[in-house]
Amino acid sequence: MMRHMFILVFLLCVCTGTVADTRKGYEAYTVGNYKNAVEEFRASAQQGDALAMFYLGESYYNGRGVVQDYPEAVTWYKQSAAKGQGEAQETLGTLYFFGKGIKQDYAEAAKWYAMAANQGRVYPQYLLGYSYEQGKGVAQDQAQAAQWYRKAAEQGNADAQESLASLVFFGRGVQQDYAEAAKWYAKVAEQGRAYPQYLMGWMHDQGRGVQQDFGKAVEWYKKAADQNDARAQASLAFLYASGKGVPQDDAAAVKWYEKAAAQNESSAFPGLAWAYYQGKGVPQNYAEAFKWFRKAADGADAQSKYMLGYLYEEGKGVTADGNEAIKWYKQAADAGSPEAPESLGALYFFGKGVTQNYAEAAKWYKTPAEKGSTYAQYLLGYLYEDGKGVAADPAQALKWYSLAAEKGEPRAQSHLGWMLWEGKGVPQDAVQAHMWSNLAASQLSGEEGERVGKVRDFIALKLTPEQLAKAQEMARNWQAKK
Repeated sequence: MMRHMFILVFLLCVCTGTVADTRKGYEAYTVGNYKNAVEEFRASAQQGDALAMFYLGESYYNGRGVVQDYPEAVTWYKQSAAKGQGEAQETLGTLYFFGKGIKQDYAEAAKWYAMAANQGRVYPQYLLGYSYEQGKGVAQDQAQAAQWYRKAAEQGNADAQESLASLVFFGRGVQQDYAEAAKWYAKVAEQGRAYPQYLMGWMHDQGRGVQQDFGKAVEWYKKAADQNDARAQASLAFLYASGKGVPQDDAAAVKWYEKAAAQNESSAFPGLAWAYYQGKGVPQNYAEAFKWFRKAADGADAQSKYMLGYLYEEGKGVTADGNEAIKWYKQAADAGSPEAPESLGALYFFGKGVTQNYAEAAKWYKTPAEKGSTYAQYLLGYLYEDGKGVAADPAQALKWYSLAAEKGEPRAQSHLGWMLWEGKGVPQDAVQAHMWSNLAASQLSGEEGERVGKVRDFIALKLTPEQLAKAQEMARNWQAKK
């Protein structure tokens, strides 16, 4: 509509020669007198008027005043475009780009769009940017895409603004700049586009390109979620679950998780699974939790793979199955779950639902032990002390027992005390032996506590009064390492 207004203003301002004929043609065209319009356009076109050529092309393309004829329309569009008529250049670009009445040809489209874009026409600037971004008709060039998107974006084209924001957001063809991405996404988000609204929520949620503000994150997520954007629904659910930017509300979290999950949004599956597992916002239901953890695990969520292993191990929501537990724990470990290796070690160590296998237990306990797991360090020490699944190695046993004992593990303290007392494979140290046995006995209870207490008392009988006093002083002043 605007293009016709500009053309009309131009025609009304010039009333001589071929332009006057073109004006008459335009007036006839606008009132539906297409035959007379074509006659006037043709007369002006034959005298070289670019605008008349364009309108003659329009007449043939739309079949107004003449028989519809796409090839003839293209002929006149090209004559007009060759004279620099921007409207004709843009129209040719569009015909070739979308294959409207002509064979689709992205290279030809890019050629004509470039001509129109260089005249400052917004839509060709946007689609030329798109052509460079996608490599349609031109060599793919994200930097060129960004340049053309920017030109169109600065003229207010929403598609270009969103496309430029995406390049800047992900750093494709330009330096990644969340602040600039936020600037452009805000413009289109305010026009009601759901995906930019979601990303504005994400940026406020994460503090990327804008100051972190959970309240604003909720506002943007809600706008997108109300338009059924599944990612926004899942993100909004998480904020309700965690009480960030909005009062904590488990029921509201479940509501939004379910909306997102209904659209198969994988980021919603773990949250929904945990809601059912913990009974937050919905009645506790292990079978439902298993269902959603299973779906999340298919989407490569490491924690969900771990939870499937745990549910199979404990028989919660599913029949207990040690082999299935091991399968999922192994997948979780491969996906980076920090808990999975230790759980695998425990299954093999205790033979829970599977054949007991100390070698496998030692293999899986090693990683968590090296990362500082106290219990894994203790059991790895036990395996090396007794030579179960590994070659007996007192030095290795002493190493792992010591690491666990220094953090307060009473059973590691007990074993360490006895090793130091016996001095088998390690230097004997009766004072240290009593100290560790004393610390262990103070924490253990029942038969286990009584047994370790007897060991402590036995060692005490072998110490001099000075040694015993020293050992007790060491125990009294001992502090666990963090």
